[in-house]
Amino acid sequence: MHTISLLKKQEYDIHAITSKETAGLRDDVTWHTVDILDDEQVKAMCKKIQATYLLHLAWYDNPGDRMTSEKNIEWVEATLHLAREFAANGGERFVLGGSCTEYDWQFGYCSEERTPTKPQSIYGECKASVHKILEKYSRKIGLSYACGRIFFVYGPHEAENRLVAYAIRSLIMKKKANMSHGNQMRDYMHVADVADALVTLLVSDVNGAVNIGSGRAVKLREIVDLAAEKLDGLELLNYGPVESKFDSPLVMADITKLRDELGWAPEYDLENGINDTIEWWKNELIVTSV
Repeated sequence: MHTISLLKKQEYDIHAITSKETAGLRDDVTWHTVDILDDEQVKAMCKKIQATYLLHLAWYDNPGDRMTSEKNIEWVEATLHLAREFAANGGERFVLGGSCTEYDWQFGYCSEERTPTKPQSIYGECKASVHKILEKYSRKIGLSYACGRIFFVYGPHEAENRLVAYAIRSLIMKKKANMSHGNQMRDYMHVADVADALVTLLVSDVNGAVNIGSGRAVKLREIVDLAAEKLDGLELLNYGPVESKFDSPLVMADITKLRDELGWAPEYDLENGINDTIEWWKNELIVTSV
């Protein structure tokens, strides 16, 4: 929804895809109920819309098995089919939502040009593989193509079991928040900034992989402690009992390409971003509890 709002400000004619009913969705956008895993539905949609730009952020995202599920392979197939149908119907610019999990995390500092892509998960491998295929395919057919490799995101509408959302929800409800040791350093960015960077990439002529991150790594416990201080709940934090599946000490984006080639910079710092997220969850929990 963040990307839609930004594109509407630039007066694009937006066609958005959902797998659910369109009732209740914003009415200034043309909605299409399409199963992207269904080749015939995708073919018919691309023929009907004949879009110029395509921002593809959909993927299998069940928090419980996102990294390990074989459904990731289905999304590789679906993404490649979508790209081909888009191009066959006059599409000019395709931007894929990639992931920092494509990189070899033992290097810590992740550069598009220098850091190897050596994923630790099926999810990361599938994202890296589809990018490599699309990069070569787009060159062959003359399609403008880029991949925004998204690092760590927090903010409104985040799944409630993700780190920042889980911590803030627990603190608002005055419940214990059990976490890992929290000393891992990660590159987190507010969701509104992530959306803005992706839209900037979409309407640019920059090709290839582009890191979408802040270029700054912060200890996870610093992020959570900041939220706890604002909610007067430091005593509710319990570091240590949760095992971390990907315990690399540092994962941080090299944002040289994002900054210098796209001329982009984030609007939110960590404090403003956490404030915004806390306020959103307070309102959400009030609505949910009614």
